[in-house]
Amino acid sequence: MQFLRRTRHLGMSDEARAARMTSLGGSDARIIMSGDQRAIERLWREKRGEQEPEDMSEILLVQMGNTTEQLNADWFEFQMNLAVTNEQDKVFYKDWDKAHATLDGLVRKAIEAPVIAMVEFKFMMPFGFDKQKAYDKYYAQCQHNMMVMDLPLSYLSIITGAAQHVVMEVEADIFYQAKMLQAEQDFWDCVQTGRTPGTPTIEIPLLEKVRVADMSQDNEWCDLAQKMVETKSAVDAHETAKKAIKKKMPQDAKEACGKGVTISYSSDGKMLVKIDKAAVAQADKDAGRPQPEPKPKATRSRKAANSNDKPTTAAEAA
Repeated sequence: MQFLRRTRHLGMSDEARAARMTSLGGSDARIIMSGDQRAIERLWREKRGEQEPEDMSEILLVQMGNTTEQLNADWFEFQMNLAVTNEQDKVFYKDWDKAHATLDGLVRKAIEAPVIAMVEFKFMMPFGFDKQKAYDKYYAQCQHNMMVMDLPLSYLSIITGAAQHVVMEVEADIFYQAKMLQAEQDFWDCVQTGRTPGTPTIEIPLLEKVRVADMSQDNEWCDLAQKMVETKSAVDAHETAKKAIKKKMPQDAKEACGKGVTISYSSDGKMLVKIDKAAVAQADKDAGRPQPEPKPKATRSRKAANSNDKPTTAAEAA
C-alpha cells in the first residue's frame, strides 16, 4: 500500500526538491545561520550532490507541519483579520539568483489589497515551548525571505500540539540581512569549489514586545477582568488577615483552630493555613453571594447481560 496515500501531496514534490539543489531558500538560510557545523556540512554535501537529501517523509512532526499548514493559514486570517495569498509561490532574489523564497504566503489587508508583509506557518510541539526559542529558530528564515521579497515585516504563525496559536512579528533587519547574504554567498562558493564551509555567527536580537493589545472586545477577558476588579479589596483583606492570624499562633502549639480556620505545621516546619469549606459556604450565604452550582454525580454504566442489549446506568437498573 502506498505510504501517506492521503497526505503525500501536501509535502514537497520530487521536482521541487530537485530544484532546491540549485539555489538557497529560507530553510537553507536557517541551517547556514544555525551554528550547527554538522548540519551545515550535511547541507553543503547535499548541494554538491555528494549526499542524498535527508528523507523527511517518515518524520511525523514534519508531516504534522505539512498537514496543519492550511489550517494555520485559515486560523491566522481569522485571528488577525488579514488575507493570505500567493501560497507556495517561488521567487528569486533580484540581486542574486542563488537565493530564493518559497512562500508560505503574502499578507494583505484584503485579497486585492497591496502586500504589507509575509507569513511563515509552523507547527511545534508544546513540551517546553518558548516564544524566544521559536523566534531564534526561525529568525534567519524570516530574514532571508523578507530580503528576497523586499518586505519590512514577517509574521511567524505557530500552532502547537496543545491547540495553542501563537503569532509573532519579525521586523526586517537590513544589517543582519547584509551579513547573512555574505554568509550565504560564502557557503555557495564552498559548494562550487569544494571548500568546507565554516560556521557564521550573527547575534539575533531579543524578541521585543511592542504591541499594545486592546482586549475590550473579548467577552471572556472582560468577565474575568471585572471579577478581578470587584474582588481586589477582598483579596487584599484576605492576605492581610492571613499574615496577621499567623502571628497569633501560640509558640507552644502544634495546631490552632477556630471560626473555620486551622493553622498547623508541615513536616519541614512551614506554617499551613486551612480554611473550612463549610465555613466559607456559610459566609458566602450570609453575605448574599451566589453559591457555586454542585457538580453532577457521574453515573457508571452497567454492562448488559446480552452483548446486543444496550448498557444501562445504575439508576435505570434500579
